[in-house]
Amino acid sequence: MRKFAIILLVLMFFGAFSFVFASATTVAVDLAHGENDKYLASDAIDRDTNETLAHGIVKTITDVKWGYFGDPTQADVLGITHLGEKITADALKNVDVLIIGQPSSPFEPDEVQAIAEWFKQGGKVLWVAGDSDYGSGVQVQDVVNSILDQLGVGKLRLDLCSVEDPVSNAGRGYRVVGVANPDENTPGRALIVSGFTKGGKVLYHGPGVVAWVDENGNWQQLVDGNVPENVYRIVKTTENGQIVENNDPPAYAYLAGDTGVFTLLAAEVIKFGDKQSVLIVSGESPYGDYEPTWSPKYHGVPLDGPVFVSNILHWAIEQASKVEQPIPTVTVTETVTKTVTETATETVTETVEAPAKGVCGPAALLGLALIPLLLRRKK
Repeated sequence: MRKFAIILLVLMFFGAFSFVFASATTVAVDLAHGENDKYLASDAIDRDTNETLAHGIVKTITDVKWGYFGDPTQADVLGITHLGEKITADALKNVDVLIIGQPSSPFEPDEVQAIAEWFKQGGKVLWVAGDSDYGSGVQVQDVVNSILDQLGVGKLRLDLCSVEDPVSNAGRGYRVVGVANPDENTPGRALIVSGFTKGGKVLYHGPGVVAWVDENGNWQQLVDGNVPENVYRIVKTTENGQIVENNDPPAYAYLAGDTGVFTLLAAEVIKFGDKQSVLIVSGESPYGDYEPTWSPKYHGVPLDGPVFVSNILHWAIEQASKVEQPIPTVTVTETVTKTVTETATETVTETVEAPAKGVCGPAALLGLALIPLLLRRKK
């Protein structure tokens, strides 16, 4: 029986949980709701030297397929696939990641329904990026929260205010230089911070601030000690962040004058059975915008924008691709000789059930290789 106990432990160790990883193949960006395409195809140019600091997003992140929703005449300029003038269920069938970067015009009900049904399939990434409450940003905030409300899942929202940083900025408090410093419990955290050469500094030009809504519909600040389960703060202000109100209506969770570390981008992992999708909400957009997060340098401040945007996309794709496998069992049978009396023996068959399937790659081979060794009798 000791042999079977060892076999059982080996199989449980290698087969208790297995995750299947699949890379997303298509990233779609929305240009159909008032967004602009800055830095999607265009390079980032140094204002002072006219030097190319970074190529556009599509030219840089080449291990995925790119598509867009919007004006079909932009296809030649962008060099990516036109998926439709509006978002539909059919157009989303082969899309793995959808980025809605600072929308200023409302989505039609059937568009939101298509996005919600697509997201709930699992294995999807939805990044909804907003703006501050300055000027036309109020309308952007309304559109963003309308999408998030109608999605029917997820806690993250964009509060109706702005955040500034009088210390960490690119010459003005509203040109916030945030820090990509994910919470320590963020799964796969190392991927997000990989390759930074500027300390993870990223531009959030006139950003909104991320909040969350509890099960009773109450808005909550997304700050230390008040982060819900499966929500991860990725980009934050320094401790000098400050909440600002530019236009009515007032914010739900934050108060003008509040100071501290505030969330500029957060991600939420949402499970659907054995699959999961990732929702990202940010106070500014990776593309479009007055000066997007992709920016590698702004008003003389060097930034990790291109590295961060690439990292967060790959991280989200990896997290969304995880599938939790059930723990099936296999029947293992062995013939064992037992002593019945001092002069007689009998042969019996013993059967045990142990987790087996769901083991992938080298773990499965190692587990199977160990079984005959454990069953071999001494001569």
